[in-house]
Amino acid sequence: MKSYIVKVVLLSTAATVATPLWGQTNVAETPQAEQSYPTSDIVVTARRREERLQDVPVSVTAFSAAGLERSNVQTATDLKTITPGFTFASEGGKDTMALTLRGIGNLPLGEGTPGVVMYVNNVALPAVGSNIPAYDVAGIQVLKGPQGTLFGKNTLGGAVLINTQEPTYDFSGYIQGMYGRFDHRELEGAINVPIVDGKVALRVAGQIRRQDPRIPALDSGPGFDDIHQDSFRASLLLEPTDWIKSLTIYEYSKANELAGGLNLIRQNFPFGVFFGPELGAALDAQVQANLQTQRNNEYGSFDGGINGGYADRKAQSIINNTSLTFGDITVRNIIGYRRNYSNQLINTGAVSPLTLPVAPGVNVPFTLFYASQLGRREYLSNEFQVLGDFGALNFIVGAYYNKDNSYGAAGSQFTAFSVGGIPASPITAHVTNRNKALFGQIGYKITDTLTLNAGIRYSWDKVSACGGAIGTSYVTDEECRDVAALGLIDGVGTVSNSGKAPSWTVGLDYKVKPDWLLYVVSRRGYRGANVNTPFFESKFTTGGTDPSCIFGGGVCPDLRPFQKTGKETVTDVEVGSKINFEAGGARGHLNLSAYYAKYKNALQFLNVTGVVPNGAPDTPSNTAFGANISDQTITGIEFEASVSPSRNLTASFNGAFTKVKIDKVTLPANLPTGIVFSPENINKFSPTFSGTFAISWTLPFKPADGDVVFDSDLFTTADFGGQNGEKLPGYNLVNAQLSWKGVGGTGLDLSVFLKNAFNEKYYSAASVLLLSFPISSAYRGEQRTWGIKGRYSF
Repeated sequence: MKSYIVKVVLLSTAATVATPLWGQTNVAETPQAEQSYPTSDIVVTARRREERLQDVPVSVTAFSAAGLERSNVQTATDLKTITPGFTFASEGGKDTMALTLRGIGNLPLGEGTPGVVMYVNNVALPAVGSNIPAYDVAGIQVLKGPQGTLFGKNTLGGAVLINTQEPTYDFSGYIQGMYGRFDHRELEGAINVPIVDGKVALRVAGQIRRQDPRIPALDSGPGFDDIHQDSFRASLLLEPTDWIKSLTIYEYSKANELAGGLNLIRQNFPFGVFFGPELGAALDAQVQANLQTQRNNEYGSFDGGINGGYADRKAQSIINNTSLTFGDITVRNIIGYRRNYSNQLINTGAVSPLTLPVAPGVNVPFTLFYASQLGRREYLSNEFQVLGDFGALNFIVGAYYNKDNSYGAAGSQFTAFSVGGIPASPITAHVTNRNKALFGQIGYKITDTLTLNAGIRYSWDKVSACGGAIGTSYVTDEECRDVAALGLIDGVGTVSNSGKAPSWTVGLDYKVKPDWLLYVVSRRGYRGANVNTPFFESKFTTGGTDPSCIFGGGVCPDLRPFQKTGKETVTDVEVGSKINFEAGGARGHLNLSAYYAKYKNALQFLNVTGVVPNGAPDTPSNTAFGANISDQTITGIEFEASVSPSRNLTASFNGAFTKVKIDKVTLPANLPTGIVFSPENINKFSPTFSGTFAISWTLPFKPADGDVVFDSDLFTTADFGGQNGEKLPGYNLVNAQLSWKGVGGTGLDLSVFLKNAFNEKYYSAASVLLLSFPISSAYRGEQRTWGIKGRYSF
């Protein structure tokens, strides 16, 4: 599957998310009075040249700015309810994103390349820091299947591309305000200033978001899941000649928020397994009381003494995209720099403060599981492309480089099974990744109706890490390496890994009729070798003996075989059909695709909470490590159908069926005691089915010269995501919005919206779903919310 930068040249605003629309850069919408039927006859530059959407042989779900507004998409996580087969969950904290597509997801650990990569303005985002606010966005597209022969990083499952609005040579802009449940307040706007007509333009946009905690604390504390975010963006367009275009984008965002609230789901086994019958019974009684309180208050969470926790983030980025056009040849360079700060604290155990009766009348605090993480990382990438279009032949060749590393003290602290409330040692963790790649792809018209597409990429990856418990706080990478150089057996050390591999795409597309395209494509995706951190060298991680290794009866686990991970590959074959139709005055389209993929050497998530003792100097980062232990076969069918019986009414149904079959599980012979794993524990990330049914109806009256539009969608998903082979229950969400467009013939739009209209109770992401851990917890999905919006465009 190809990766694309898409530009909508023509688009009808009568379309809605019910009719997925291509939109990646500037979206030009037809005036309201000139609207006709929604149509898929949209001109795009998906392959770096203008062509109709339905002529592009690629499986993509894409949305224009107007479609995103109608579905009330406020952050990137909202995409999961309008993109069947795609999940976007905050697993491990608000700033740690787990993206899943076509059965392939991200492990919530480490700093390697995600299986599904998100790009903003053509620059890849890391897994930590990708839940960005969606303001002044031109369009979003979700590319499905392995990517890499046209631009950016290698990916296994797909990519999400978000582009913001570019400056134009018109003085224009908008201001928008919103108020909703939980005292939700938003103010955003943008202004577009032509500095020199046809030569220089500036666009400035910003957003402020506030909301009270939506989840109250069931014991004490301020609650959870508030919103306190500020964002700003400035884009400068320079076109000094008709053959030079340079776009520079600076962006800043910050959030100072409480943590996400967790629900206590169940107790898996008695605490007597660890502490004996008497002490265990005391803990069991407390946890069972918590469970009863939780079940009586589904939209509440236990604070556990963390005072709401925190999810503080800050990000700055600068991107420059410069193109030089020489006739049929275009030379382009995209350079991006991003700096992320993330500081999170979560009551992962999801219980109230517990006590342990260590003697008659003597109770001491007992911490089940607190998780905190401090990340300071910077990312640099540069991509160089040469593109050509000579009629029957078009091509792109390029080179890609990226480096990401820590820029200050960073690490994680996971306090588990702590008697006396003593916090675990802070574990410093630093990872440096380097990636280089060469890529190219051609499209050649064999005949007027048959086209060959072929591309290849070769990547080189290196990773180096340093970590361990050093003193009472985190230290920098340089300080960590100085300690590691001493050669002490203290759990502080360095580890490195490297790899290289090709990836490719080859396919044919055939135009049966002007409005009917058939295609077949095969691709190879690749994710490079990596490491688990920190360096496993103390007795607690190398099979030594210590009474605190309670799972092994005093024998500690040997994690050295898991220090490094190998590469993963996905090889697939996809066939598809795209057809537009018109019958009896109705218009629409039907797009179908089916794929078969072999996923080799897949990483799995192995948790060591409690297995490695609290306070060990080399506790695995995030208390877990990844291991290449499974081969899988993934098959699926995806469809997008839309029909407009009239120009005022559009209905659509989009869906994805996914089946994951475990071909082989290769477990090491010396799997440490306490790490429970079997073929049933392989995680099947994607739901077997998810789909969205939506309608958009422009009512047959125009109060004050404005159109009244009703939009509604139903999202349904089977069991999904989860952890360690256990999925979270499926659910159904209904959203609706009523808009009054162009009030009084002006640029004023007013709307009211309802999200989760029937107050469906569901879990949005897993936290701890491990049968080897005493309790299980998960994040509760957002309850029913409502709001009103006003927008004035000029």
